[in-house]
Amino acid sequence: MADYAVENVQLRLMYELGEDDKGNLMFRSKNYNNIKVDAEATALLQAAGAISGLQATPVSTVRRSELHFLG
Repeated sequence: MADYAVENVQLRLMYELGEDDKGNLMFRSKNYNNIKVDAEATALLQAAGAISGLQATPVSTVRRSELHFLG
């Protein structure tokens, strides 16, 4: 099995903007880069909660994305 290492971590917040004319939900995403590789999920959720408290639109989804280096 190949080894891999986490190279980059990104925190993505999805904001619900409301509905369009056809009733479909509209979303906007904001990415935060250079997250510590060893950041725990609870710490990321706390950070997302603090950031969402500063926003006018509600956060609908919080995601952690990782870029892996294979080799």
